[in-house]
Amino acid sequence: MGLIKIFLSLFSLVFKALESVGILWDFRLRLSEYIYGKHGATVRGPSNRVLKLPACVIVQRIKQRELTCEGIIQAFIDRIHEVNPLLNAVVGDRFEEALDEAKHIDKILDSCDESNEEERSVLLNKPLLGVPITVKESLACKGFPNSAGLVDRKDTIASKDARVVENLRNAGAIPIAVTNCSELCMWWETANNVYGRTNNPYDTSKIAGGSSGGEGAIISAAGSVCGIGSDVGGSVRMPAFFNGIFGHKPSPSIVPNQGHFPQGISKAFDEYLSMGPLCRYADDLIPMLKAMAGPRAYELHLDEKVDLSSLKVYTLDMEYPLLTSPVDPELLKGLKQVCTFLQERFDATVQDAHMTLFRYSPLIWSAMVLSAENNRIISQFLNSEPEAVAMNPFVEMFKYFLGYSKYHYVTLAVAGFEHLRAPLPNCLPDVASNFVQMGIKLREQIQTLLGDDGILLYPPHPNTALTHHRPSLAPLNFSYTSIFNVLHLPVTQCPLGLDKNGLPLGIQIVAGRNNDRLSIAVARELERQFGGWSAWYPGKISDKKKA
Repeated sequence: MGLIKIFLSLFSLVFKALESVGILWDFRLRLSEYIYGKHGATVRGPSNRVLKLPACVIVQRIKQRELTCEGIIQAFIDRIHEVNPLLNAVVGDRFEEALDEAKHIDKILDSCDESNEEERSVLLNKPLLGVPITVKESLACKGFPNSAGLVDRKDTIASKDARVVENLRNAGAIPIAVTNCSELCMWWETANNVYGRTNNPYDTSKIAGGSSGGEGAIISAAGSVCGIGSDVGGSVRMPAFFNGIFGHKPSPSIVPNQGHFPQGISKAFDEYLSMGPLCRYADDLIPMLKAMAGPRAYELHLDEKVDLSSLKVYTLDMEYPLLTSPVDPELLKGLKQVCTFLQERFDATVQDAHMTLFRYSPLIWSAMVLSAENNRIISQFLNSEPEAVAMNPFVEMFKYFLGYSKYHYVTLAVAGFEHLRAPLPNCLPDVASNFVQMGIKLREQIQTLLGDDGILLYPPHPNTALTHHRPSLAPLNFSYTSIFNVLHLPVTQCPLGLDKNGLPLGIQIVAGRNNDRLSIAVARELERQFGGWSAWYPGKISDKKKA
């Protein structure tokens, strides 16, 4: 433990130095707020009722011919045209192809020709028939860019669908667009040098989160019914939280990762990375998850009824991660309200989990992810061609400050850390190994604690959506979500209404491995109690300013 204490002391000194630099950056941000205004625009709520229908209702009405598939697709295309200029969430569309697919579905379902009966029967058995979905750009969608925001890959076009996109198509869903993400999916604000920055629909001066920020923003703004994100440190759950919708990080190795860029090189990393659904309604999480998982969905027993009468609820009082911001009182109040509701509604027991290792979440996650990828989580993806000259992160940092680098500053910071780490003293691998062992121990402890009938309630973030660029002042705040990736646990992010500034509140519901149905069942109950997604954005209403 002596090496760990020395390492923590050094790490704290470095962090304090970064905070000092952050004061100057904070001054720049405050000056920007003074000049341009503190608040942006708020997207108007949808006026077309079709845009507010859950996926399960859309499917039912298409199959019963109460709505046409073409009309539904067109409604969401029109909505994207309306809101995307404010959000910059959609970065590529397949509107014409989607309409053609919708017309074909309508033609078959409306046909009286007996020769079409078999095809009609096939369509009627598809669980997501006609549902418009969006896809994170880092996931391959045939015929569309698959750059993950990296300039060197901006001309890379997917030749086939990622496995999860293929599974959703087989279930009847219709992809209508691809959405923005952070560069290499490695930051919790969605911005890159290929597509630019994505804004929050509740307030365009605020972040949409990352790395699946485009998905979070366009689904919240009713430009899509459901979508696909990827999550290695909270990249589904943070955008879901900041944009006031539902997001689910599945148990590992159930939903296929093939076709995602960047893709890890190790089995361990493949278990940390999960493709997950983002939805406006909790009822859509199960059908989306089943469709995304494909043949392996049976392992989660998602159709089994969940009994909440013996629910055990755990919290972690005052055991939040080191070197992160304190949790906002409104978020803590929401957590307590959830506990009270579950006690009163289901007679659930609520107690503190007393797991002090959660304090080391930032270091546990970093050590385990870096260890899985041979300490090259970023640098292995920075050169598009195998024979290309290796990128020097420090030269690129100099170019960045001159305004000439093609990389995002977070990418350069991580690459620089990886570059410096290699020649450092031999004691550092020992320290990292200690944190890996802490993570393995914590994984065993929490799985034993949760069992088949326990959930952990945990803040999704210390703050509601921040002003653009402010994540740089608190870079480790993603630790509230990331720790659960390396613990191999399923997590459902659930909205809990709005704070005093009109920004979404939320809670993470964590369950035992392969017990996804439990966290989703609790989320459905919380949606009924706390209202879920807010369709009308009752904050600062609309076009006072251009984004």
